[in-house]
Amino acid sequence: MNSQFTIFTLFSLLTINGYAESWPKTFDAPQAKYEETKLEGFFKYTTKSYIIFSDQKIDAGSIARITTVAESVNGAMSLFPIMIQQNIGNNNKSSHIIRLYSNKSEYLKSGATKGTVGYFDGRSREVKIDLEYLLNDKRKGLNLNQKHRFRVLVHELVHQSMGHQFYALPTWLREGIAEYFSATHYSAGRYNFTMATQLIKDQIQYLCNLQNKDVLKVPSLRLITMMSSNDWDKDTIMNKDRAYAKYASSLLLCHYLIELSSRKFKGLKIFLDASWNDYSHFQIKRNKKLRVDQSILWGDKNVSKVEFQILQYWKSKGLNIKFINPYKSN
Repeated sequence: MNSQFTIFTLFSLLTINGYAESWPKTFDAPQAKYEETKLEGFFKYTTKSYIIFSDQKIDAGSIARITTVAESVNGAMSLFPIMIQQNIGNNNKSSHIIRLYSNKSEYLKSGATKGTVGYFDGRSREVKIDLEYLLNDKRKGLNLNQKHRFRVLVHELVHQSMGHQFYALPTWLREGIAEYFSATHYSAGRYNFTMATQLIKDQIQYLCNLQNKDVLKVPSLRLITMMSSNDWDKDTIMNKDRAYAKYASSLLLCHYLIELSSRKFKGLKIFLDASWNDYSHFQIKRNKKLRVDQSILWGDKNVSKVEFQILQYWKSKGLNIKFINPYKSN
């Protein structure tokens, strides 16, 4: 069978077989309700699931959008029939914390890496965001549409909403999942999973500043699947000019796995289950933690075959990709 036809078949079957009906098509969150409280030195915005602290008052229109986006993330994630949200001790009903900083020096003091506009603090489990990025103040040269304005917020809130599952997964997979949701989020609190391909393409082209005929150079799948959290962070600091490339690579692979996981292969489901079982046993019983073999994800394929299928699929969509090892001359 022609290899190009094969990849078309793999992706198109998602929409025509019976199992696909259990997968979400869209999600539109209702406008969130919130309460504003003025405290000494900052403002507190309380929603159903979040407590948002800001060092300045946020106008009604902006906070309405921010709170709606925040409340939408858990709702969108919970629609997927795969274990991307897990906690040890599910009775924990405490609100998630988001901290917004209008003062860049205070944002950096919080532990942020210079040059970033938001991050998930794995120790405190808080999301911390540069408020200027969310407010999109045109007077300061920021003119982002809603999709890109809230991309970082959605990405970091996905990490937070994953619970302990965040710590159970390899870095590339949790980053790829977060990018998948940030890409499919196209307006405040609204997601379209049926348009994932176009939305992912738009996001990658925008963030990598690609023209239609440009080639997207991203780290090879073999490289990103071996990167530890420390390796990931070091690369972001040392290679700021191409920091998003590894996120793009993870997003492309995650999209591939999410599409295939709705079919009989189910490699992603099996891997998520196995990773969670390893993590929970280690945390509760203090058993030796075993690293789950990532080959489960590929089934009867190898990484090179997966790369080839991804290249062929996206080439048909107008996105030319080249997988490289950025630490060698290419």
